[in-house]
Amino acid sequence: MLYDYKNGIYGIDAGYEGPGKAEIFMIRDGEHVALIETAHNAAFAPVLDAMLTLGVNRGQIEYIFLSHVHLDHAGGAGLFMKEFPNAKLVVHERGARHMISPEKLIAGVKQVYGEEETIRMYGEILPVNENRVIVPKDGTEIKIGSHTVVCMDTPGHAKHHLAYYDKTANVVFAGDIFGISYLAMADGEKRWAIPTTSPVQFDPEVMNESVRRVLATGAEKVYLTHFGEVPNVKEVGEELIRLVDAHKHLAIEMEGDFDKIEAAVRALFIEEGKKNNWPGSEETLLELLAVDINLNAQGLSVWYENETRAQH
Repeated sequence: MLYDYKNGIYGIDAGYEGPGKAEIFMIRDGEHVALIETAHNAAFAPVLDAMLTLGVNRGQIEYIFLSHVHLDHAGGAGLFMKEFPNAKLVVHERGARHMISPEKLIAGVKQVYGEEETIRMYGEILPVNENRVIVPKDGTEIKIGSHTVVCMDTPGHAKHHLAYYDKTANVVFAGDIFGISYLAMADGEKRWAIPTTSPVQFDPEVMNESVRRVLATGAEKVYLTHFGEVPNVKEVGEELIRLVDAHKHLAIEMEGDFDKIEAAVRALFIEEGKKNNWPGSEETLLELLAVDINLNAQGLSVWYENETRAQH
């Protein structure tokens, strides 16, 4: 599925764990083209289909921007870089080494999902030649034709997280720092979102500061990897800050107990669905968000354990 968001911005459904779950974005200005995110290796086929539709050839891809190196965002980076010979990979300094030598990254994912499931979801993770990697500083500007993209250090979900502000189009590509809003999570033209507090680097105060930083750009729209265009930016950002605080208080109240936290997050999301006119049943909402509920509970449990240890 190819989405035309105007201003030279396109979205490509990566097909990650089904439609409407993960998106790869393209900035195109004439012959100048960049991709934001790669998702998993299997996303390469829909990206090629989109390029064919738009008349873009492999040599035109100048940059591939990664928000962070979790594999639902970066698992296909090695393959994409192999197939797009002129591309440079833009990635946070904390994540660059994992793209150049992905062994530790793969091992960490296998710990969470198991070896068989990791291979099913992501395939073979290829390394990226370090000479083709760009490690930007906070505020670094990169040009794609007439588009100026500002690299923004936005930790909270992960310490190696970048968001990208396209000053020309006045939009932000937010990765995971501005939450998750699958296609089904829409109330008319508006969207509603939930934070992603997945392990192991979730930090509530830092996450909220990053959300405020996205809001401070004054962007007209925010593009989420999970999934698509958010037009009601201020409303979603303010609600995310509230929900991050709610997640933090749940973890403290449940004293880090994973099962209790998971049940509390499940109840919280049911309430959010009601508040935002979720059209389906509670069961269908919980099915849609099942993986996120589990990962959020894991992240909150880890955060509480780390906070408790730091206080002793």
